Amino acid sequence: MTCYTETRVDAIEFHPQLLTDTLPLAIDDMSLAHHLGIRNKTMWWMIRSKSTLYKTFKLPKRGRSGGYREIQNPIDTLKNVQKNILVRFLEPITVGAHVGAYVPKRSCRDVAAQHVGKAVIVSLDIKDFFPSTKRAMVRRYLHRRIGYNYLVSSLLADLMTCVNFVPQGAPTSGQIANLVADYLFDTDIIHDLYALDPKWVYTRYSDDLDISHPEEQPAEQLTAVIELVKKAVEAAGYRLNQTKTKVEPHWKRQKVLGMVVNEKVSIPRLEYMRIRSIVHNCLIHGFSSQYERAEMKSAAGLLSHVRGKLAYFKQVDPVKAQRLKDYFDLAVQIHKGTGDIKEDEVSFDD
Repeated sequence: MTCYTETRVDAIEFHPQLLTDTLPLAIDDMSLAHHLGIRNKTMWWMIRSKSTLYKTFKLPKRGRSGGYREIQNPIDTLKNVQKNILVRFLEPITVGAHVGAYVPKRSCRDVAAQHVGKAVIVSLDIKDFFPSTKRAMVRRYLHRRIGYNYLVSSLLADLMTCVNFVPQGAPTSGQIANLVADYLFDTDIIHDLYALDPKWVYTRYSDDLDISHPEEQPAEQLTAVIELVKKAVEAAGYRLNQTKTKVEPHWKRQKVLGMVVNEKVSIPRLEYMRIRSIVHNCLIHGFSSQYERAEMKSAAGLLSHVRGKLAYFKQVDPVKAQRLKDYFDLAVQIHKGTGDIKEDEVSFDD
């Protein structure tokens, strides 16, 4: 646990020169607590007790690989402070078009669209993205990139980390992990790729990296690009998941973030047909009779799964997704009063 001395000397020694004038001018613990809308004493209590302010649980990972993802969910008091940090300290910071996740009014479709019609696409994945984003990285980003002094940067880093890493359940986690990654390796990768060939296109959606080129590339060039990315990511303190590295030429089906991008951004046909089949069966037979066939543990789990897929489809093809959602809403409406699904599980706003 980091030890601090509550003092205002730091404010005299280091006056912040912030990246943007839309960020709060916090120069010490007192002014930071003021901007967060809490007492200084409360903020220090949160920092010194933060290891006890999270409830940890596990969620099954998506896909066939199995396993579980550990989620650290902050208690409401800390979560409210983190929401304030998100709105006031993180959201005013802008990032380039190469970053897709956790950016207002930007979707996964916007990322995929940058790779449409390319001769080759290289896809890579960062292993344990959130747990690998450490407190020291967050503090260094806020201090060196944004311009907050060492004390304020350290306090903010503590409020956004659980023990020593960015937790997956906090409101600030997606945004701060995104910004740190952009600072630590995105810029270097883009610079190095441009030096190789300005035609390379690089994007990152959270832990998913995609690189494409409009012309066919020799195997040695593709290997060099993969090694370039690996070197930059590892130098920043992260690791690539080697088993998820893919090279997709134009004569095969090319996918970015689950979307087909050979000629245009589109929903994979088999995935759309699978969800359409589930929705049709739920409409005819109900949710309780279908969740096992869909490899779900409960009707509520199936309901959540279909909602998530429909939300994803909406980003890719709104018209096609809306037709399927109409059938889904009808299925929910028909079966919600039969005991098949609970009233508090029903929502038509997804």
